[in-house]
Amino acid sequence: MKRLLLALTPLLALAGESFGPFNVQRVIVLRLDRGDLLLESIQDAIKKHDIRDGAVMTAAGSLQECTWHGVKSLADKPEDLFTTKKGPMEILNVNGLIAAREPHLHMTLSSPEGAAFGGHLENGCKVLYRAEITISIFSPSRLARKPNKDGVPMLTKRY
Repeated sequence: MKRLLLALTPLLALAGESFGPFNVQRVIVLRLDRGDLLLESIQDAIKKHDIRDGAVMTAAGSLQECTWHGVKSLADKPEDLFTTKKGPMEILNVNGLIAAREPHLHMTLSSPEGAAFGGHLENGCKVLYRAEITISIFSPSRLARKPNKDGVPMLTKRY
């Protein structure tokens, strides 16, 4: 076991920074109805339940309209491509972290034809029939995001 840990040590150094440990303090479940807005409802729940740090763990349901963005190029500074789609879509997944009350969420959707697509969740995604979301709340609260030299908000420890 000691040899395995020593062999993995150089790989762990390449993995970036880790945060924690955290405990899951509680879990919130949201039900959204037709016409409700997905991201805005999650942001409302963050305020209502005073969620400082946590994770959106699951989401399932359907949308009638949605906007997301994804990376557009390999440039040093991020360039985003925004997409809005109208029509019936299934929510296959939404997940991401909440740090210092700010969600960073990605989603995967599918069309009636079975094509999968998605990216970074934006405002204006309207529920078609229903959506169900689970949010875990971490304790203690230690996370923040600070821009790096290129302006990208990076996860960091709150001091």
